[in-house]
Amino acid sequence: MAAGLIAGCGPYHGTPPSDTAVTGSVTYRERSALPPDAVVRVQLSDVSRQDVAAIPVAQATLTPAGRQVPLPFELRYDPAAIDSTHTYAVRATIESGGRLIFTTTTANMVITRGNPTHVDLVLAGMPDRTPAPPVGLVGTRWTLEDLGGAGVIDEASATLEFPEPGKVAGSGSCNRFFGTVSMDGNAMSISRLGTTRMACAEAVAMQELSYIRALQGAERYTLQGTVLLIYVRGMDSPLRFITAR
Repeated sequence: MAAGLIAGCGPYHGTPPSDTAVTGSVTYRERSALPPDAVVRVQLSDVSRQDVAAIPVAQATLTPAGRQVPLPFELRYDPAAIDSTHTYAVRATIESGGRLIFTTTTANMVITRGNPTHVDLVLAGMPDRTPAPPVGLVGTRWTLEDLGGAGVIDEASATLEFPEPGKVAGSGSCNRFFGTVSMDGNAMSISRLGTTRMACAEAVAMQELSYIRALQGAERYTLQGTVLLIYVRGMDSPLRFITAR
């Protein structure tokens, strides 16, 4: 079994595929761009039996890396794996940040029973169920005062912001960062953070790296008036913040 996705956008213009390939494109109707970390997965499966899980025949994964829909794909399969009396379908998903953001919701039959070997898949958006931070943190901005007992460099201001439900951002002192946050009671989990890539003084860069790593290890927090404490996995002392002026 072999499978592949054609990198790029728009219709397929390469060498005509053999009769052992299913081609098509992946798109959606929402007026939004694919996130930079989006991952597209397309799978050809045997869906003949309703009482068992679909059996994969061919599959492929594409990292668009900035390219946008429609994204063409080609799934090559072993013709010996195809039974003319069976039913086959293609489905696709798009994930970002470990969350499903688009998926096919209709059956897209191919190959047998008079079905085509080319399908243009229109995916549906999935609701964002990322738990939102408490209202008390939404819209707040904090300044780091202590990095797990290590203090902070004078004149190198590191910040933390909760600009909207489920989102976190801030400055590591030199570079901006951004990501998602989920909370359940006092439990806190921050996603792998994206950052800008400005050059920094060595000491500032080291502090910034430690700060971002610490945020990504957040486990719980307490809010004490104008003081926010974030407790980090593997650190004896919490990150200590005060309300930013």
